[in-house]
Amino acid sequence: MKNFCKKFCLLSFIGLVLFFAGCAESETEDFTLYPDNQGDIFLRRLYPNDLAQNDSAAANIAHGITLVVHPNATYQLSFDVDPNFDAPTLQLFRLYLNKDQTEWHGSRVRSLEPVVENGRYVYSFVCEENSFTEWVTSLALDENYYEGKVSNIRFTGNGAYSDHFSINLILVGNIEEEIEGYTIDELASNLLQEFRAQYTSVTIDTLYINYASKHPTLGAKYPANEPWLAGSSSEDFFLSELGGWPGIEDALDIVLVHYIKNEGVLGYSKPFSANLGKGAGSTVVLGTHIKTPYGEDPLSMKDIVETALHETGHFFGLRHTTATKADIEILRGDYDIGDYSNLDDGLDDTPYCGAGYTKSLMKIKNTDIVKVPGLSRIYIASNTSTFNVNNCPDADNYMFPTTVKDKVLTFSKQQLDMIRKNLMIFPH
Repeated sequence: MKNFCKKFCLLSFIGLVLFFAGCAESETEDFTLYPDNQGDIFLRRLYPNDLAQNDSAAANIAHGITLVVHPNATYQLSFDVDPNFDAPTLQLFRLYLNKDQTEWHGSRVRSLEPVVENGRYVYSFVCEENSFTEWVTSLALDENYYEGKVSNIRFTGNGAYSDHFSINLILVGNIEEEIEGYTIDELASNLLQEFRAQYTSVTIDTLYINYASKHPTLGAKYPANEPWLAGSSSEDFFLSELGGWPGIEDALDIVLVHYIKNEGVLGYSKPFSANLGKGAGSTVVLGTHIKTPYGEDPLSMKDIVETALHETGHFFGLRHTTATKADIEILRGDYDIGDYSNLDDGLDDTPYCGAGYTKSLMKIKNTDIVKVPGLSRIYIASNTSTFNVNNCPDADNYMFPTTVKDKVLTFSKQQLDMIRKNLMIFPH
């Protein structure tokens, strides 16, 4: 899809450039410094209003990271002034593939000078793309990459969309035959009740129930007489094509399947999915059962509802209160280049599990959950003498990464504020 953005200043013709070549234009009055961060560009992202430390993004922003942006939202990117260097120019680029879909190219959409506020460089801009997208950065000083220290980086966003949304519960496969101890109507009623009780910073208007087998154009792909296994029954883990259900395109689409093929995973969502519509990032996926080493076990209605609230938290930009290795690990060959500064969510009112427990949580690796393409809620069948998740101070928070026993779960005020702020960025 083509995206169009207004430019803050009149740009001369930039032309197309092989993005990863890292070349720069010859010295002109309107100098452009293309990012040269090779494959790392897509591995370093800043999400609006994320308060995690993001040291890797800070270290790489001069040579290229991605910023997640949304139509008509206003943004500020800021970091501490380095007194040893002059202020750099922030340049932002839109990426696109060439006609053969074989090479990335980039065109500049912004060139911004900062204002200085309280010892920080602040770059402000408005995005007028026609859909959610990612822009890529460079920091230029004297026609070279900025060499000053970038620290305490923050990327904030504000939107003017509604703070209301509806839920669309999509049943895939023979769900009604497989659930035990409750009906779909009871699950839907409880789901709506708990969303309204817990998401107190926003308004949930209603909840719809739809069946994938009855989708007006895709129904034949989703038979109602067999269980659907996410990650196995189709190549698309997220069943993204079911997002943006006809007639209720702007609802939050929660897809309910039999189970997720990865052992111990109750549900998953892309972090900051940012899509109350259709296409990539438009769905949250939950199972009614969980895969175990010995087969599968049914989940209670309480487990499903708690997982829905947890995964929807990720959808709206919340991190786990305490990170697992699966959250952070980014493997390049034999090397892990993940950002281990992001061990917690950066919020002041969500506790963080201490070093002893963090070490155990760090054993939950991407490889253990076969790289589920999103942030997952993990089932803990039992605790050990050395690691009891219930002892973590954040174990009673909905965004704790694993299941816990005998806890009343809540969201913090900052988490609820972030949900509302990010919801209003999403077009709907």
